Amino acid sequence: MNILPFGYYGFSIAVYVIGIMLSVAGISLGLGYAANKRNLKEFGKEEIYQSIINGALVGGMILLFSGNGLVNGVINQITLYNSTTMTCQSYMSQNAALCLAYNYLSGSGYTFMGTFHPSILSSVTGLMVGLLGLNTVLGVIASVNINLVIVSISLGPVINPLISQIMYFVRILTTISMSVLVQSSILIFIALTCVSVILPTGLILRSFYPTRKMGGLLIAVSIGLYVVLPLSYVMNAMIANSYNNINGNNSIVTLSSSASNFKNTLINFPQIKNQSNYGSALSFVSTITSGISGISNYFSGIVNWLVGSIAYFIIYSFILPGFSLIITIVSIRELSVILGSEAFFDLFRVM
Repeated sequence: MNILPFGYYGFSIAVYVIGIMLSVAGISLGLGYAANKRNLKEFGKEEIYQSIINGALVGGMILLFSGNGLVNGVINQITLYNSTTMTCQSYMSQNAALCLAYNYLSGSGYTFMGTFHPSILSSVTGLMVGLLGLNTVLGVIASVNINLVIVSISLGPVINPLISQIMYFVRILTTISMSVLVQSSILIFIALTCVSVILPTGLILRSFYPTRKMGGLLIAVSIGLYVVLPLSYVMNAMIANSYNNINGNNSIVTLSSSASNFKNTLINFPQIKNQSNYGSALSFVSTITSGISGISNYFSGIVNWLVGSIAYFIIYSFILPGFSLIITIVSIRELSVILGSEAFFDLFRVM
């Protein structure tokens, strides 16, 4: 027998509450007929109908969400239909869409249609590490002062603009990583609480007359977050699969290596102190000019790739999740209306 995802306590409490409300409805109906009070009669009849509906809801939720129930079966079939594979945490193992969404954002990655995709967080982190390493090397170069025979050369004015551009990209990537971490935390919260806490709480609250609307809203929230939101991330992963982002980390590594060699050349070159070393001075100036030109040109060559990569990360960590959030909110609103709850925020009525 499959264990209920929210345990037997939530189910038992909901059944007890339904029984209590049936008793209250029967007493109210009996008193209404005995005293010929229309309000008591209508209240009793309404509570009997609502108790029957609540009983059907409890049974339906057990059928749909218990163990490998119908909902998880449909979700897993939709998610894994194209030989999609990923590593799932134990608390996400029943819902493949949640597992895929988590790996899409910050997990260990996933394989879709034979193509392995790293998570957004791992890609962003790798890019940040490469840029910060390059920034460190350029910072050392910018701090070097070369004292030649007749002139002193400081490379800071040339290198600092490149460092500023790198830090601009790093700040954007930091914002993206924070967004991904927040979304991943929400998915973990959904996996741990939706069918184990929020859903049974909604069933219990809906069984009481004073909290019926709030209970309907909680049931709608749990279904929307557990079913609709993860499936929308599956759609996002499908879209991401159609975009083949070229990996340019090797270009950053190459530029970092070239900059590091140039840094070593600057640090190890002997200082020229007398008139007899004019030839060496001129040669060294040529070396500096060539090195700075090479770094600037190479950096300019990877800027377009950096802009494209950041645009990719923004789309898949902000814009598409925004659509997912809208779809989820609309589904929760519609489900809450079906469940007899009008307790929804006015802000979302326009959706």
